[in-house]
Amino acid sequence: MAGGGVELEAIAEYYETHELTEDEIMGAEPGEPVAAESVMIATSLRLPKPVMDEVRRRARERGLTPTAIMREWIEAAVAVPDEVVPLSVVVAAAARYQQQERAARVDQHFRRARHWEALEAAEHLHRAEKTPR
Repeated sequence: MAGGGVELEAIAEYYETHELTEDEIMGAEPGEPVAAESVMIATSLRLPKPVMDEVRRRARERGLTPTAIMREWIEAAVAVPDEVVPLSVVVAAAARYQQQERAARVDQHFRRARHWEALEAAEHLHRAEKTPR
């Protein structure tokens, strides 16, 4: 919506100082329809505090807002198998997969080593994962 905010403000300012007659209202032409996929609806959701704390934690891990991660989860839950999957759901699945794979590698390393030298090796692996390729 580039520049749309400025245009909207100008329209709002105009109608704060002007009135429309019934004839003007009835003669107005409808605007272009908006695709349902582009309309976002706000809703209120009551969650127990521990649940919301966990949502916030998971969102923070992924660099998302709590509402963005909840939207991903809901979109994934209601997705129809034959429909196009939203990109946000694909990205979320890939991030979760990478996180699980990383945790599995670290866990496997600790199970093999079974002593404290494994910590140094795990830290080395962690640094290597953070290094740009």
